[in-house]
Amino acid sequence: NLGLEYVDLYLIHWPLKINYPDIKIPVPREYVTAIDIKAVWEAMEECQNLGLTKSIGVSNFSSQKIEEILSFAKIPPAVNQVEMNPLWQQNQLNEFCKKNHILLTAYSPLASVGNSWGNNSVVECEILQDIAKSKGKTTAQISLRWLYEQGVSFIVKSFNKERMKQNLDIFDWALTQEDLSKISQIPQRKLVYLLGFVVTEPNDVTAEIDSKL
Repeated sequence: NLGLEYVDLYLIHWPLKINYPDIKIPVPREYVTAIDIKAVWEAMEECQNLGLTKSIGVSNFSSQKIEEILSFAKIPPAVNQVEMNPLWQQNQLNEFCKKNHILLTAYSPLASVGNSWGNNSVVECEILQDIAKSKGKTTAQISLRWLYEQGVSFIVKSFNKERMKQNLDIFDWALTQEDLSKISQIPQRKLVYLLGFVVTEPNDVTAEIDSKL
């Protein structure tokens, strides 16, 4: 359907299955079920072996779910793509992925304001605003620089030419230890609408989802 011989990266989007006729969030609990991770991952490995994808990975996976994959995988995940930003720092998950040579990729690096998945916003964070003001930067630039210094890749979406330039202007300056200390103290709270419940722990969002399955 894509008209391609291969894709660069093929991901499992969620470690769960939604059997729901309408795309509405939150999804009613009775429509959410666990998936056979082993069977799915073996099929992913076959895709890579056949040359249909250069790499395979996961998205929204907790460290526990990744450990499950690593226990039987012949090809380990190359990437774990999760929401990550100063308001949702994923510290333990980041360390776990580094230890296992899995690249963590941050989506919603400026938080998930304005969509159905959450409502926290980097640009409204006073700590980030103060740091940005002291450096003559935007709060978005502070967030992206923080992610860069965590050693993760990140996905930024913008159609505004000026903002795209600003998003690239993060490599010739650095955050101080004082800045990093302040950012580490930002309260962590993510409102997950997938099943309609609140998550207050900053690591392993899907661990909370798993507990509901």
